[in-house]
Amino acid sequence: MQKEPRSWYNRWFGSQNLIKRLVTVLLVLLIILLMWQVRFILTPIFAIFSAVGAPIIIAGVLYYLLHPLVKFLVEKIRLPRRLSIGLVMIVLLVIIVSILAVVFHVMRDQTVAFIHNWPTYWTRTQNFINTTLTNSDYHNVRSFLNQTNSNLNDTVLDWGKKYISTGLAGITNIASQITSIGVILVSTPFILYYMLLDGHKFSGFIADKLPTQLGGSVKNLLTEISQQIARYIRGQLGVGLAVIIMFSIGYTIIGMPYGILLAIMAGLFNMIPYVGSILAQVPVFAVALVTGGPKLLLLAVVVLVFEQPIEAHVIAPKILGDALSIHPVTVIVVLLTGGHVFGVLGIILAVPTYAVLKVIVTHLYRWWRQNSVLFDDIPEVGTEEEHD
Repeated sequence: MQKEPRSWYNRWFGSQNLIKRLVTVLLVLLIILLMWQVRFILTPIFAIFSAVGAPIIIAGVLYYLLHPLVKFLVEKIRLPRRLSIGLVMIVLLVIIVSILAVVFHVMRDQTVAFIHNWPTYWTRTQNFINTTLTNSDYHNVRSFLNQTNSNLNDTVLDWGKKYISTGLAGITNIASQITSIGVILVSTPFILYYMLLDGHKFSGFIADKLPTQLGGSVKNLLTEISQQIARYIRGQLGVGLAVIIMFSIGYTIIGMPYGILLAIMAGLFNMIPYVGSILAQVPVFAVALVTGGPKLLLLAVVVLVFEQPIEAHVIAPKILGDALSIHPVTVIVVLLTGGHVFGVLGIILAVPTYAVLKVIVTHLYRWWRQNSVLFDDIPEVGTEEEHD
């Protein structure tokens, strides 16, 4: 008589299987607890990352942007890889220097013009406040502004005293920051060069060091993670470009001074999804108020009111969702969660981190399906039974 196969319930919870699995879970939790207790061992790793993390991240972003161009020159134009990398980096350097030169020239002229017109702007703003708030109905507003002004003066005085008392330390800190920026500027091109030279070999290099049966899966995993990160970076640039275009059109319509420059600033701030374009409105509102008064400020608010819903609910979820194969609702939930738990850094890294974790979990789940007895009776996707 043939023995009846055991159900999945009996396989998991029958006999001593439940006890074995509970013991396994407890051991895993114990390992996690012990690792947390000895987390000080990771302090040197965090110190190393804080020293080299910035140039590696910057070089990594540039790598994913420039790698397709290098690949095109190598495979289609048949140029040597080193020559292709050199040409691409020279073109990148020329573009960056040109942009910085234009921005510096514009900022210099606009700063001089702003300082020259500042007395007029200040007088206009002061007259508006005095004429608008003379009514007794605005007594509370006047009290609030006076108190805010008093607190601001006290804060400036306290800051001045503190800076004078710790002037040497402040100068040392500034010198340290300048040195760090210099190290980043010098080291980033070298890191980028070697990333472009050997970055495409990384997954194969890791796979060759692993057992044959595991190497292929790990190589596919690393390749897919790299593709997801590349899609995210290019998607973010697409969103930033859309923001620049929308704000440029809006500011041109309302006659905002320095509108194109402010729109470019908003696009750069948009590296922080959703929140970045709002943060970029601080200088916009300041320029609108001092150059055009309340009317121009109101028009700038109207532009933001029209732009923000389009960006937040249409452009960003659509572009990032399509780039990473993530549902737009999931993108919004991940951003809100990352911002709530980790702040601004969480908002910046939430979506790419989720994309990487999604790839890892998906591969682990496929491995589990292939090796677990729980799915023995479930037909695989793409079998003839599903197509009938």
